[in-house]
Amino acid sequence: MNRMVLLAVILLLGSFQPGLAAEQGPRLWLLRDLAKAPMDTLPLRDEHNRVLKTIESSQAVYLYAVFTGILEAAELSADMYLIEGKEPNALATIGKNGENILAINFAMLDLIDRDVHAAAAIIGHELAHLKLNHRDEAVEAIQRNQDSMITAASTKFSRDNEREADYLGMIWAIEAGYDPEGAIRIQEALYKLTRHGGMSVGSHPSSIERITVLKSLARRLQK
Repeated sequence: MNRMVLLAVILLLGSFQPGLAAEQGPRLWLLRDLAKAPMDTLPLRDEHNRVLKTIESSQAVYLYAVFTGILEAAELSADMYLIEGKEPNALATIGKNGENILAINFAMLDLIDRDVHAAAAIIGHELAHLKLNHRDEAVEAIQRNQDSMITAASTKFSRDNEREADYLGMIWAIEAGYDPEGAIRIQEALYKLTRHGGMSVGSHPSSIERITVLKSLARRLQK
């Protein structure tokens, strides 16, 4: 995620009250509540009761099951939300009361679809950012570079964080019983979107690089 956008989302999530729509910025829905909802389909509505997206309750259930499994492997406590968004993205931050927060947006949810192994890769990656305190490091990097330019130093800093999160997230996915190839599939899907102009990857490592590294990592960890 672009570092200026990251700061905006950190501030939004840090002040967000679950169950309420933010006056500005994306809205969020607590995954735990969605997974427990007694209905087959779940309409996600805005403050005017307009349906923004409808998902099947079974998708919320499997996603929450993956989330709790990775949480156990990571030895963390956290809440997970669905968040608005037209370009696939996921993020992790700290709430105003010090709670760990993970969110994936609508577009990423659609990209994952029913692939629990890809979901495990995304969730593991984001939880690794929390475990490794990357959120605090990102804020410090932004504060050191208050202008809107992305310096070479801050770009490398972010890429190093992404590689660390890829590694630890894959380890947790394997420990939780998921196929590490899911990480490769989701990166290949993201790469296809970048090739067709569907999204940008900002300061993240290139998808080609990530796919190559993840394939090598998956082979090593499965031995």
